[in-house]
Amino acid sequence: MWTRPERLPALCIANTQTEKPDVTSPIHRSLTCLTVTMLLGFPALGQESVGRIEIAEDVRSFSPVGESGEAVNLPSYMDSLDPAAVHWYQHVQTLANPWFEGRQPGTRGGRMASEYLSWHFGRFGLQPAFEIDSANDPGLREAHGIEGRTWYQPFEFNPGRSNRRLIDSSVTVRNDVLEDDDYNILGNSGNGTVTGPITFVGYGIEDGPDGYSSFKDDTDLTGRIAVLLRYEPLDEDGRSQWDEDGSFSEFSGISRKLQALVDRGAAGVILVNPRNAAAGRRGLESFRYTRRFRPMLDVPAVHMDQDAADALLRTADRRGRGLDRLQDLANTGRITTVQGRDGVIVTLDNEISRPELKAQNVAGVLPGTGELADEWIVIGGHHDHLGNGYVGSRSNSNEIHYGADDNASGTGAVLVLAERLSRFETDEDRRSIIFIGFDAEEAGLHGSKWFLDNCPVDHDSINCMINLDMMGRLRNNMVSISGTGTAVEFDEILPRYVEPSGLNARATPSGLGPSDHSNFYQRNIPVLFFFTGEHDDYHTPRDHAWLVNPEGAARIIDLAGDLVEEFAVTPKLTFRESTEGGRARRTGAKVRLGIMPSYTADIPTGVLIDGVSDGTSAAEAGLKSGDIILTWDGDTVTDGSTLMQKIMSHEPGDTPVLRIKRGDEEMELPVKLKSSGGS
Repeated sequence: MWTRPERLPALCIANTQTEKPDVTSPIHRSLTCLTVTMLLGFPALGQESVGRIEIAEDVRSFSPVGESGEAVNLPSYMDSLDPAAVHWYQHVQTLANPWFEGRQPGTRGGRMASEYLSWHFGRFGLQPAFEIDSANDPGLREAHGIEGRTWYQPFEFNPGRSNRRLIDSSVTVRNDVLEDDDYNILGNSGNGTVTGPITFVGYGIEDGPDGYSSFKDDTDLTGRIAVLLRYEPLDEDGRSQWDEDGSFSEFSGISRKLQALVDRGAAGVILVNPRNAAAGRRGLESFRYTRRFRPMLDVPAVHMDQDAADALLRTADRRGRGLDRLQDLANTGRITTVQGRDGVIVTLDNEISRPELKAQNVAGVLPGTGELADEWIVIGGHHDHLGNGYVGSRSNSNEIHYGADDNASGTGAVLVLAERLSRFETDEDRRSIIFIGFDAEEAGLHGSKWFLDNCPVDHDSINCMINLDMMGRLRNNMVSISGTGTAVEFDEILPRYVEPSGLNARATPSGLGPSDHSNFYQRNIPVLFFFTGEHDDYHTPRDHAWLVNPEGAARIIDLAGDLVEEFAVTPKLTFRESTEGGRARRTGAKVRLGIMPSYTADIPTGVLIDGVSDGTSAAEAGLKSGDIILTWDGDTVTDGSTLMQKIMSHEPGDTPVLRIKRGDEEMELPVKLKSSGGS
């Protein structure tokens, strides 16, 4: 029922003028009160306990009250702000609204976020950054009204193993189809169909203790399906022969075994649990669980029930030996591989869906002038977030993750800078500027990597990259600026601009970090990354728009804008390699390893190191860029998630042993772990 406004009681909280506050005062906090009211309704205002509620006769008398009871005149407060702060605040409120559904790539909300950017880019007079080609929707030409150009750079990405889905499968032995409970498809299996005879490969261990090996030097599995035992040689009690603690040694890891089979040309894999492994798992592993297995295989692979495997081996072995007898021989090392009869044919057939998600970067160009027009500055921030938690959520919740600080704050800053710099006038020659919202950052910096791999300009012509990510919660006037060591000239330029800004800056020389600037740094491009600090709401549904700080953000935007105006006209910056003090986002770990893992490497097993920060545990232990971490204290490191679990299990001073691969050589390195603060 509609009620006329004059008949509605108004909610009022005192109405007294106050002076302009500092950015961390109760007045700033009271601004959040109104936003809560606007977005959630007045009951939420009471839940926040930020003011007292009274009945008033005129709704226009609404004004929030700070925590200590002083009154705030909200219109006066907003009028007192720099217009940049107001515009930025509006952008953040919009992008972090539930209507945008958490801005997950490939969703309606994600597409609307990119359309929001392109609409504003056009309003500021920018030009679409990309040429339309066969990879883009031809309809974009008509949509933008600019012949041959588009704001959007579409691409596809896979957010990880969790996206794999099993559609259908079958296993056939000599024309007999196995029952569904006789096997499960492995989650790292390849797609398709393979038919061939089997070869029993024991435990599939290349080089174990005391010369143990499951293979001869000339073992060739081409065209054959390998039957592989899990774990490692067992004693009569089913305990490992190589581990004194009763568990398993590093040689039991599935990744190295599967890689050994791939290297020898296996056409398919049948994995079987030993009968009596005391510390082993029981039953068949699910497709979902085994998605974490490495490497990702190009050939079909199944986990077969012990009874089904026993029947297969008895049929195929020339001596009629079954699982128990062949396992006993593998335990003692008396056999390497045993070829089954060529006439016993097995067919592995499966269909696995691994859909790619659609994403799109969105960028506009402010053309330069004169002789510098063909040189570039990139100003970027990622516009995507977690949706309902599709990757990276710290809350285990399927609620909308609003992503106000991460990274509506940076996206809003890109838009405010685009508006400001579109009015930048100078008599000097000026570099061109690309303003870009990257997509799919949260799943692994995919958007910035795609942009650089398919860059509309020459990398060498990019003077620097400014990254704005999580810069919306300035506290105690402290902003972190990373990349301060990546250009020789930064040592002179940055103090000149930071000091009059009134900000306290924490400088981090490294160009590495878990955000989009890292990809630019690795292309030898100077970078600066603005960041206002970690908080408990990171990657949870609690990252709400009413918690951001508009006045603080405006100060950072002003600083970034002043720097860009200098970089646009002064001599080209000189790139300098710097990994010292690289920052990692909050993880909850008490220790820090100090590496930048690759988000996009296609390696058969382990975690590839993209960079090592100076002065960290990793650097002091001798880890290097290009190393692949294989095991941690003997446990296989399958991916970045496994590595993080290992890191989080330690205290400062612990010294785990990491087995790494460097080129063709494997080695073990003890790593003494420092605290997250570096001590």
